[in-house]
Amino acid sequence: MGFRGVVQQVLVVVAVVLAASACGGEDGSPTPADRSTPATSSLPLPTTPPTDVVPPPRNPSPGTPAPDKPGNPPQASGTVVLETRTLSGAPVPNVPVNLRLVQPCDPASHDIPLEGTTEVLRRDAVTDANGSATFAVPVGCYRFGMGTPPPGTTPVPEGMHSLFLLHQGQVVSGELRFQEPNLPPFCAAQTIVHDLDDIGELGSDNATVTECDGTWAVIVWDVPGDSQRIVRRAPDGWATYVYFPHDVCWTKAAADGVPTRLQDYFIIC
Repeated sequence: MGFRGVVQQVLVVVAVVLAASACGGEDGSPTPADRSTPATSSLPLPTTPPTDVVPPPRNPSPGTPAPDKPGNPPQASGTVVLETRTLSGAPVPNVPVNLRLVQPCDPASHDIPLEGTTEVLRRDAVTDANGSATFAVPVGCYRFGMGTPPPGTTPVPEGMHSLFLLHQGQVVSGELRFQEPNLPPFCAAQTIVHDLDDIGELGSDNATVTECDGTWAVIVWDVPGDSQRIVRRAPDGWATYVYFPHDVCWTKAAADGVPTRLQDYFIIC
């Protein structure tokens, strides 16, 4: 073979090798050029979730009520009417009155403890021409009283007053009483004090007379303790019927002639 034939064979071999390199290895493995290019994955790409999907609710933080639970029910309330009246029932207008809620106290017991309670609410008003003042207040235990009475009026000294609202919508009334104007001369405190012969040092203290009709009356002295008495007038002057405290039954008092208006001062038996 001549020199030209040898060169041709060499060129053919080189061309074959170059063609094989361009098409990859004989075993199908990628060529170095193939390995430099990352393969494209055949898995589907993630898609964006639809915008109308509502995420599940998170757990509420501690102490936060669930949105579907009802709130606390409103506190029950009722109405209190305070009336200022004379002993005969005539209205006394323009009296400053007050109503005070005390807690803790169970209104169903109809009793306010003397100790351990606190005033938590106070309402003030002035009675109208009918001698009335109306309050819308929560249920509970109440004390009530008056401020400075109008000139020319004399309140009946009856100690602490209380009332009780038990349930929603209830209406309860309380009464503050006054002596009748222009009491008869026999009802003057100095007259009764002069006639009573067993009052000792009370003769030098101020006395107040109430519930007086000229025959029966209630008298109390401005001193510590219970100095109240019910007195009756005989031909020779006033005398003590009962001292307070006492245990006289109303049936006996009625038989003795005590008027019905004084029934609240006696035991029902």
